Amino acid sequence: MRPVSLIISLWRVVPRRGIIHRVRSSAGGASAVDRLGYVAIRNDQDVVAIDEARLRRCVEVVLDEARCGAFDVGIWLTTDEVVRELNRDHRGIDAPTDILSFPFHDEAEPGEVPDAVPVDDEDLLNLGDLVISVDYVARMRDKTEDPTTSMEVERGVAGALAGEADAEARVRLLVVHGICHLMNYDHETEEEYAAMVDLEERLLARLV
Repeated sequence: MRPVSLIISLWRVVPRRGIIHRVRSSAGGASAVDRLGYVAIRNDQDVVAIDEARLRRCVEVVLDEARCGAFDVGIWLTTDEVVRELNRDHRGIDAPTDILSFPFHDEAEPGEVPDAVPVDDEDLLNLGDLVISVDYVARMRDKTEDPTTSMEVERGVAGALAGEADAEARVRLLVVHGICHLMNYDHETEEEYAAMVDLEERLLARLV
């Protein structure tokens, strides 16, 4: 889906103040340049208390591991109503969901963004937007189960969510899943699923 740019486009017209610089990645790609991306968070829900500073730190670490540390990312923490409207308008599904991902570079191959995007063009150093219904996330926490009792052990973010009852922690896990989608990974086929889950597990290992 082409990004709605509800977060980054607004943030970029405001002077950047108080940005905490982080260590550059040595992995190459766009994350190895001097520019450090910014995680813009918009939180207009009051269902779950979110430590935005912690969420931002987690996202920064994950982006660095994904070699996307130079890219801006927008995260909108909102309600069922907002996500339902976006889901209807962009996917034709008139229902809320947990997370919607709007990759900025949706023409790139999975994982190609860090190497394909010119690092000297700030306008292109936008990974995209994630929109999360915290209402939905809070409801789903009540449906968690003990993953050790399941006949089939899920991998990646799905596996981590299966036993996580804390709604705020579930938001952080979903952001990992969403970042994979912003890098154009998907799970429509077994091959796509395997590649996406491999990346999710690598990124989850870096969560703080």
